[in-house]
Amino acid sequence: MPYLVTPDEIPLYYEDEGPRTSSAIFLIHGEPFNTKFWQKNIPELAREFRVVSMDVRGRGESGKTDDGQTLAQYARDFRFMLEALALERVVAVGWSMGSAIIWSYVQQFGEDRMVGFVDVDQRPHRFISYDDLLRRLETIRTSRLSNHRKVIVDYYGPEAEIDDELVDWMAYECMKTPTSAHRAAAYESYFADFRPVLPTMQVPARIFWTRYGVVKEDTAKLLNEGIRNSKLVFFEHSGHLLPWTETEKFNREMLSFAREVL
Repeated sequence: MPYLVTPDEIPLYYEDEGPRTSSAIFLIHGEPFNTKFWQKNIPELAREFRVVSMDVRGRGESGKTDDGQTLAQYARDFRFMLEALALERVVAVGWSMGSAIIWSYVQQFGEDRMVGFVDVDQRPHRFISYDDLLRRLETIRTSRLSNHRKVIVDYYGPEAEIDDELVDWMAYECMKTPTSAHRAAAYESYFADFRPVLPTMQVPARIFWTRYGVVKEDTAKLLNEGIRNSKLVFFEHSGHLLPWTETEKFNREMLSFAREVL
C-alpha cells in the first residue's frame, strides 16, 4: 500500500492512478468515509487524467491518531501530499467534509497549485443548536454502527435501490474511523463557517448539488454567487452519495471540467 508519512509522523494512505503527470484530479472524501468510496469514479477518471485520492488522517487505511483532528490540519496534510507527490496543478475535489478541507487550505495557502475546484454537496456553514450537537456527539459515542447504516440509507435518497450488503460494507468502512476522531470532526465542522472564503476564490469551480442532498437550492445559490467563477451542476435523482447513485453523470461532469482547466 502506498503511504506518505507527515512531518508529525502520521502515515497517510493514498491512491495514485492514471498518467504520470504533474497535474491531477485530487479527490478528498467526506466524513467518515475513505478512498474506497471513490471506487466507482477513479478508474474512469484515470483513463484520461492522473487521479490522486488520500485517506484523511484517522480514516480508512491512514494512521489512527487523536492528534491533529482539525480541518486546518487536514488541509495541511493535503498541502503535504501535493508537495510530496510534486503535483503542480490540481482540480481539488471535495465531497462533503472534503470541501471544508479545501476551503481551509485556501484560508491558509490561497489557491496555490489549484486550477479548479469541485464542491460535491457541501455547505460552507451549518450551525446547529448546541443541544442538537450534543445529541449527535452522544449518538456517535453510543450507537455508531446503527447510526452509520441509517445515515447511509438516507444519503442514497428515496429514488435509489438499497442494497443491504452494500450499506453494511459502507458502514463497516466508516467504523475504521476512531470514535474520538469522528466526534472531533463532527464538533468542529458544525461550527465552521467558510462563507468569508468563497469570494476569495478565483479558480474555475463547479458546485454539484442534488435533489435529496444537504445543499438545498438557497445554499446552492449562495455558493454560486459567492464563488465568482462557478457553475452549478444539478443531480436530479441523488442524495449525498451522488458519486455512487449517478456515477455516469458524475464522471462525465468531472471529465468535462478537468478537460477545461488541466
